[in-house]
Amino acid sequence: MRFILICLQIILCTVNSFAYGISIVNMSNKGWVLLDNSNTPFIIKGVCYSPIPIGKIPYNFNMFNDENKPWLQDGDLMDSMGVNTIRIYTSGSDPDSCKKFIRQMYKLYSINTVFPLPLDMHGVDFASQEELDKAKEKILDMVREYKDTPGILLWLVGNEIDYYFYDNRSNWETEEIEKLPSPYKRAIGRAEIIFQFVNNVIKEIHQIDDMHPVGISLGKTEFFNSIEDNLPHADFIGLNYYQARNFSSVWSFTKRIKMPILITEFGYDAYNTKKKEEDEKGQAKFIESMWKDIFKNTFYQNPHGICLGGMVFEWTDEWWKYDYGHPNEHDVTGTWPNAAWLDFTADEPNNVQEEWFGIFKVVRSKTNKIDTRKPRLIYDRLKKMWNNKVY
Repeated sequence: MRFILICLQIILCTVNSFAYGISIVNMSNKGWVLLDNSNTPFIIKGVCYSPIPIGKIPYNFNMFNDENKPWLQDGDLMDSMGVNTIRIYTSGSDPDSCKKFIRQMYKLYSINTVFPLPLDMHGVDFASQEELDKAKEKILDMVREYKDTPGILLWLVGNEIDYYFYDNRSNWETEEIEKLPSPYKRAIGRAEIIFQFVNNVIKEIHQIDDMHPVGISLGKTEFFNSIEDNLPHADFIGLNYYQARNFSSVWSFTKRIKMPILITEFGYDAYNTKKKEEDEKGQAKFIESMWKDIFKNTFYQNPHGICLGGMVFEWTDEWWKYDYGHPNEHDVTGTWPNAAWLDFTADEPNNVQEEWFGIFKVVRSKTNKIDTRKPRLIYDRLKKMWNNKVY
């Protein structure tokens, strides 16, 4: 009955969609829903996927050319867990091998891919039209190359690009921005320029590919108020979020701009700074709470739901991540503080261990060329929720 009602509403709704492809639909100006290739409502139950082996770092490892094909083992585990989408962070240097990977995940496991469109926040001078043109063509060339690959679900521009709006992270300036009286106003000035640039890029992407929605990756809600006027062609907002056990502030901000949101990263590390030990229960408790709040704010549970789903960060632990220097060691050093997390203390505020976010811990295998995956408690928790119609 619920499916029938959804279908009837789709006929009458205002549509932000792409013929015969993936679409995002505004249901009677209330909630938002993602429709897959068969026009079936689809909630993203996803994981972020970057399975870099122990001893490797991103700059000396190309996953798509890995002769061991770890995704064939991981695909079985994802399929059992109920994963329907992965987010990757690079397409590598060989388009053919990346396309093959995307096709295999889709055809073997019905797992879709959120595809990264590069936006170099370190390297682009957004005050230079010449550099903007180069950055735009790089993105559009990527869309032309990959747009017909079965398994691509969405395009996602950049990653946490709003972290580079402030003076201490930005490497470019305009005379107008320089005259603004405060760091926040200068950040808003940069946000408007960058959002307008991305908006023009997305407009051209739609002309090249009308089959896949396009979003932008942010790390905060701080600049959401600039989106409606400067980024109207975006189909959704992607947000990486680690600030609390729920997303109440996110939903309120997003409703104001009348645009759907995808939680492109959420998670919790499995190392407890207070106890100085691994803490699977704490990780499972936190992520389970976050997922339930995501699901509660999808159209399936709420006619005013604005969330398309969420993607857990990360599939496996990343031994390379702390300072990029010791990929053979599983480092427990905290790299940034999060007062919302269970193990925060003022005495030792850096309570986030970047190398411990995995749904799976990894250990070297004595018999296999692929690192052994050992599921943490959160794997079974998500498996029960994601294979249960209630969640």
